Amino acid sequence: MKRCLCALLAACLMLPLAGCWNYRGLNEMTIVAGMAIDEADDGQYLMTFEVMDLSQPTKTEGPNSNLVFAKGGSILEAIRNAKRQLASKLNFGNMQIMVISHQVAEREGLDAVLDFALRDSEMRETMELVVSREETARAILSNDEKISGAVSYDISRIIREDAKVTGSVFSAQFYRIYDDSRTPGINVVLPVFYLAPEPDSDKKHVEAYGCAVFKGSLLAGFFSAEETKYLLMVNGLLTGGVLTFYVPEITKNNITLEIKKVDSSMSYENNDGKIAMKLSVKINAYFAEFPHNKNEGNHPVLDQVERSAENLVREELQSVIKKLQTQYQSDALGMGRLIYRTNLPLWRQISGRWNEMYQTLPVDVTVKIHLANTAMVRES
Repeated sequence: MKRCLCALLAACLMLPLAGCWNYRGLNEMTIVAGMAIDEADDGQYLMTFEVMDLSQPTKTEGPNSNLVFAKGGSILEAIRNAKRQLASKLNFGNMQIMVISHQVAEREGLDAVLDFALRDSEMRETMELVVSREETARAILSNDEKISGAVSYDISRIIREDAKVTGSVFSAQFYRIYDDSRTPGINVVLPVFYLAPEPDSDKKHVEAYGCAVFKGSLLAGFFSAEETKYLLMVNGLLTGGVLTFYVPEITKNNITLEIKKVDSSMSYENNDGKIAMKLSVKINAYFAEFPHNKNEGNHPVLDQVERSAENLVREELQSVIKKLQTQYQSDALGMGRLIYRTNLPLWRQISGRWNEMYQTLPVDVTVKIHLANTAMVRES
């Protein structure tokens, strides 16, 4: 009897070792790299899915992608309708980006997109949400100029590496977007992409345009790639990039500094309900281009370069903040969130009129730039 029980127990223990109970091969899945959301003429959602083509050998040319189109009264219905033209159901487990048209962002906002993405069990919360600057979102995924075989994967890599190199685009993963949309005193910022024309050619390539700022759930406006760099600087997200400026007293050429480190802090003062913000930015940089005839170790010259760079950054920061306050009326820098997190009783007093207060809020900007070294490897 004991032998029979032992044999039965051993057989039961071997069952979990038999493999995946719901295993599916790659040839049984339609892997989605990215998708685009547009509004059709009849008011329905027009969805574009970039799916990986696994029917061809990938050893020589690598994987490629195809586009699948579908319509529906909701995002989920459009996804299900796509099955009518596919042998297997769409698989979103490796989807990297979701692109929405600026028309959808302006008229319908982000609520429906966020609600769907965060309810679907297959989609990753680390997926990037992107706004298209073109007439449609599908235009971004329809571009034929690909580096990795899929436009969606190219965009994902551009976003991931940008803050270290150029500082021209935000990273907006779904879980962060959800947090910002639910936290008082801050508005959502999303990356923007467009099709940039190539010189002396009819071809276009996908390129980061800058960022889109929202007021509530709706799109309020855009910032260029250069302006986005200063938004990233304030939020402490900039880890690289360059500053280019002109000092005619020193050289006839532009001077370029490469940013190595940025430390930013924001504080506020409350005088009987009158709020005043203070923004401090400290930058460590070194010379990347400095064509001139003077000694680089000359302290007056270095001081003049630092002052010129500080003035540039201060003016650009003030311009971006004023644009946010007056033109877009969007607290994308989270000034209200700072008050909410540090002084909840004060926030409860002013939250009802924060939108009006924010538009005329005084912001004192202080910038300090330190040139760590000249980066010269050989004396001329």
